[in-house]
Amino acid sequence: MRCWAATTWTFCLLLCASGAAGAQSASSLDPQGSLYGVATEHEVSREAAPPDPQTVKPPPAENGDIWLDRTQQSVHDIASATAMRIDRMFGSTADASTYSGAYGSIAPSLLWDEFDGWQPRVRFRVNLPLPSLNERLNAFIGRVDREEYVSERAQQSGALPRQYGPPGEEQTLAGIVYHTPSKQGSRFDAGAGIRLRSPLDPYVKGAYVYERGKSETGLIALRQTLFWQNSEQLGFTSRIDLERLVADRWMLRWTTSGTISQESSGVFGYSSIMALCGLPNRRAFAVAAGFDGETDAEVPLHEFGFKVAWRQSVVRDWLVLEVRSSLTWPKEHRDQPRAPSWGVGVGFEMFFGTDEFLARPATF
Repeated sequence: MRCWAATTWTFCLLLCASGAAGAQSASSLDPQGSLYGVATEHEVSREAAPPDPQTVKPPPAENGDIWLDRTQQSVHDIASATAMRIDRMFGSTADASTYSGAYGSIAPSLLWDEFDGWQPRVRFRVNLPLPSLNERLNAFIGRVDREEYVSERAQQSGALPRQYGPPGEEQTLAGIVYHTPSKQGSRFDAGAGIRLRSPLDPYVKGAYVYERGKSETGLIALRQTLFWQNSEQLGFTSRIDLERLVADRWMLRWTTSGTISQESSGVFGYSSIMALCGLPNRRAFAVAAGFDGETDAEVPLHEFGFKVAWRQSVVRDWLVLEVRSSLTWPKEHRDQPRAPSWGVGVGFEMFFGTDEFLARPATF
């Protein structure tokens, strides 16, 4: 069954890729793929501000690819209508156009490595504006890795799963997020939500964030997160990010994080360094190295390794193809040999409500 699912996913992805390659020459893409559309780790955690509905460009009309535009527009219409229904539950009388700022992405992927085998995945994330409550409040629904989003104990991996690190628990979550505006110095974020399956697994979290500097000359970000989830109980995560823009093209970022909770085996932590390069024509390249582990686990150093990814828009500005590879050395049990594990992956990320190109890998 697992093999059949993997084969089906491979066929679907290759079919999409062949169609994308054939239409690439005919597509009219933005001539500059900006690295500075990249969301830094601390920006990913707070989510980028919703796009101005007036600035979102309509998709180009091309014969043979109309179904792509209709699919993307239908997803955006559903997200906007959902935001309007939720907001009107709190007494809003705003016009429907107010909710066209809803945005997000859907990302199917097919991953494989020697250690875990085939891993077909689908992730999505939808951010819904709620203007009647507060400009800083957003509702969201998404299928994400719980340890990335709730406890923040795992490294952020974008829309597609990361290639190395302990296997995450994919969950569909819904909730409310409160973000204070980005600024130099201190600010606070908070959120609460619930898992959308039985048994329900509610959570609540709050974070103190300190940021100083800017990427062009050097930026430091400290994030201290206190969380509670029914399955994880009370916990705390501390994270530091340093980043610097080099030669106007390369973004270098170092991240280190540690988490302890009532359910963890000592302190769980990871560290990684990543280099991002934004290229013309909405393309980007990334390379990263890192490790993770847990102090009181049977094997404290769980995994270390390297990964690379190539990312570019295909057919439409809002449709991004990503391919990646990795080489890691995982080990889960004391009597298990630590052997190299090669990995590969391919995925697509479809954005809606925005066509901004993000150079950050979705698969990291």
